[in-house]
Amino acid sequence: MAVVKGSKQIKMVVVPHRPMRGLLLTLGALFVTVILTTGGIYYGYTRGTNENITVRIERDQLSIDVNLLQEQQELLQQNFVNVEQASLVDKQALVEVQDMMVGLREINAQLEEDVLFYRQIMSPENNETGLAIGQLDLSATEEENRIRYHIELKQLTNNENVISGYANVNIFGMQEGNEVSFPLRSIASDESQLDIRLQFRYFQNIEGELIIPENFIPETVQILAVSQGENAKTVQKNFVWVVER
Repeated sequence: MAVVKGSKQIKMVVVPHRPMRGLLLTLGALFVTVILTTGGIYYGYTRGTNENITVRIERDQLSIDVNLLQEQQELLQQNFVNVEQASLVDKQALVEVQDMMVGLREINAQLEEDVLFYRQIMSPENNETGLAIGQLDLSATEEENRIRYHIELKQLTNNENVISGYANVNIFGMQEGNEVSFPLRSIASDESQLDIRLQFRYFQNIEGELIIPENFIPETVQILAVSQGENAKTVQKNFVWVVER
């Protein structure tokens, strides 16, 4: 080939002609892309499926827990109803026992009066005189924790002398599993004296209302009375706590 002096020479390389190589590279790239895409889709599907299974397991477990709680709630409600019904039965039985005790107490008081009467007839030289404790009456009010009380103190046989002295009243019972007692003045709405003043010829009544402390279950009432002077005398009597409805 003739070379023209002064002109720029261009180098040329001879490359084998391979038309399939480009196609293979394109197919390979496309294959890799498909593989990656398919793998990503599979990974996402698998992960989503696993998460869905986990959610369903948790949902099923929650359903089981809810059913158990509902069963426990129904059992507790039934137990509550049973206890409430038993409580009503116990209250009714308690009322019946209290009514019976009120009747027995009245009979006992009458018998005591009869015994005293016949004792005076049969043995007049041994007649009991002076201060005596009569009756204790307890009656319910509209408020469950308020109870009316009425205590009778009297003079036996000889009514010429005036009895002077004092009386103490204490209520015994249970509170939160412990034996406790309250003086009358601490729970009475209208009594502030520990020693209740006595001054009478025939009889004297001590009455008012008691406010029962919370969780306190009264059992007995103890009355102690003391007369002073020439024929001083101390008497004590215990009464079972029975409230007339």
